Amino acid sequence: MAEQRSATPKKTRMSAKQDVFLESFAQHGIVSRACRDADIERSTVYRWKEHDETFLVRYNFALEEAKDAIREEVRRRAHDGWDEDVYQLGKYAGTVHKYSDTLLIFHAKMLMPEYRDKQPDININNTLHTREVYKYRIPDNGRN
Repeated sequence: MAEQRSATPKKTRMSAKQDVFLESFAQHGIVSRACRDADIERSTVYRWKEHDETFLVRYNFALEEAKDAIREEVRRRAHDGWDEDVYQLGKYAGTVHKYSDTLLIFHAKMLMPEYRDKQPDININNTLHTREVYKYRIPDNGRN
């Protein structure tokens, strides 16, 4: 009686490489870096996406995890800020706590349409219209 195998060695290796790629990709969202970590070519990822629906679903979940990691970092830099060393005349003078207003603006624009700039609309008659722009002040959360 022939012994049944649950997966061929090639399939197991491919699955292991997919796992390594997806774990790395979920952390940072950079395809080329995740490919290096998994020791695969970039074209392999695109082939998997095209021909392996399970991989495509897992890839999309990993992409969302990477986006969430970036959103967390944007929020941290915009809202919580960071300490930066200050030097005067080549000597350490202390630290200053900084925030990124630019990242806060981008985050607000992503979440709230009223913070977005004008968006051109082109109708079927090929005439250009602009949407109304809403200007609101972003609260400074008590920062100086």
